[in-house]
Amino acid sequence: MLSEQKSRTILPGARCGRVIVPSSKSIAHRELIAAILSGVEEPVIRGESKDTEATRRCLKAMMSGGHEWHCGESGSTLRFLTSIAGVMGWKGRFVCEGRLAERPQMPFEKKSKYVIPGNVSSQFVSGLLMALPLADWDSEIVVDGKFESSAYVDLTESVLKDAGIVIEKPCAGHWLVRGGQRYAIAGGREVEGDWSQAAFFLAMGVNVEGLKADSQQGDRAVVELLDAPVVDASPVPDLIPALAAHAAFRLGTTRFINCGRLRIKESDRLESTAAMINAVGGNASIDGDTLVVDGVERLRGGEVDAKGDHRIAMSAAVLACGASGPVTVNDASVVAKSYPGFWRDFESLERIEK
Repeated sequence: MLSEQKSRTILPGARCGRVIVPSSKSIAHRELIAAILSGVEEPVIRGESKDTEATRRCLKAMMSGGHEWHCGESGSTLRFLTSIAGVMGWKGRFVCEGRLAERPQMPFEKKSKYVIPGNVSSQFVSGLLMALPLADWDSEIVVDGKFESSAYVDLTESVLKDAGIVIEKPCAGHWLVRGGQRYAIAGGREVEGDWSQAAFFLAMGVNVEGLKADSQQGDRAVVELLDAPVVDASPVPDLIPALAAHAAFRLGTTRFINCGRLRIKESDRLESTAAMINAVGGNASIDGDTLVVDGVERLRGGEVDAKGDHRIAMSAAVLACGASGPVTVNDASVVAKSYPGFWRDFESLERIEK
């Protein structure tokens, strides 16, 4: 096997066994911020990622008077903490890595009403919801148009409620935030398992433990979407690489619609997902913002360029489960962005040889 730092060759064949997935990255970001602002013990995060480490590092640097805030490639860190820094009046600069600086950002302005387009990242809304209770003024947030990925804001609302923050919601996509509030979340909370990371193993057909069945995570929808012929990517963009890899060796055609936002992830994830499937003998094509995958009975195997994208690297392991030959993924270590223990967990599974 080649070095994990450069490439990793995955033997073909289905897998069986069980894994315990790490804590939800989405919830961990939010609970870390709530705990640090509350001044209590940080949450217990199973299998912590580089992204959540970046949130902790940046927020503590801000609170201690530092002026350089290293957020790595974490969009959540940058978008959440931009609003908090603005409200608190902290002066400094964010240091970004990879494609993060190219991804859409919104500068924070001190005002009473914020109108956010519904087709941009929900992280902007979550950032404002976490920051504005700390402001000296009352404010209002309104989403203009269809709100994509709204389930992530539901997670934010839940954590804020647990932290004693009161926010009024007259209707969907509309929040009234009273200023002058303070965070008071309980310390040492354990963060539930991550459904978006579980998606890779669920797509392989293995047993996954550590998940909350009634979770508010939108990516819990993976269970219903694994065999769907049409998948709307707008509420679950992070699931698309895993679902597409699963569809690549499931006979029939699967259409992934509304994939435009995938172009502004760690890679152009629409292009890199299609390229990944085609590289191992699958059949994927792009029609505007739609990804079309025509399943084949067996993939031949080959080499996948992860494009520096953690979800593409992990999806290559899914493809290997439906291949007749090895699948090699380059830059395999990029999984550390969200799931540092992924390869360890994958290799703990039993390979079924045919």
